[in-house]
Amino acid sequence: MLLRTLMNHERDRFGRTRATVRPVWLVGLMVLLSGGFCHAQTLYVNGYRELMLRTGPSVEHRIIAVLKTGNEMEVVREEGEYSLVSLPDGRQGYVLKSFLTSEVPPRRRVEDLTAKVKAQAAELEQLRGENLQLMADNDKLNKDNLSDKRLLRRLQQESTDLQRDVRLRWFVAGAGILLIGWLMGWTRVRLRRRARARSFT
Repeated sequence: MLLRTLMNHERDRFGRTRATVRPVWLVGLMVLLSGGFCHAQTLYVNGYRELMLRTGPSVEHRIIAVLKTGNEMEVVREEGEYSLVSLPDGRQGYVLKSFLTSEVPPRRRVEDLTAKVKAQAAELEQLRGENLQLMADNDKLNKDNLSDKRLLRRLQQESTDLQRDVRLRWFVAGAGILLIGWLMGWTRVRLRRRARARSFT
């Protein structure tokens, strides 16, 4: 019984320790990740200068490239006065971090704004072309609609004329039947009268 109690006590203590270690482990992982994200920032060469990209964090190291004002790079990590950076073309090297800024250079802003203005002008021109096409389509539809209305009126008039002709034909046919019936009756009456007149003589 005593042994079981000791085992249960140890199990509870181990469970509490593991429950405490898990949040600490998660917090440490979040700190490492956030630190990595903080260093992965885009910077630019500030001022009006040329900045040397070197193979190591000192002036004794070989120059890889010469960066100019406004060149963009991404900071990988910092080492003293230098930062290890990665260029858009994939090259990496060290530069003095005091000559870097997170502010977009005026020339770069002007280029971006110029590109936006050109894109908007092209879009505006495209919208104007589409508007002209829509206006032409609208004029064509209006003309087609007018033509359809004229055709509809003509067909309605022809239908009215046809109905009138049909009614007239039926009237003439009815009048003709009445006239024929009257003529047949009148002819029969005259024939009877002649026959009676002959019989008396």
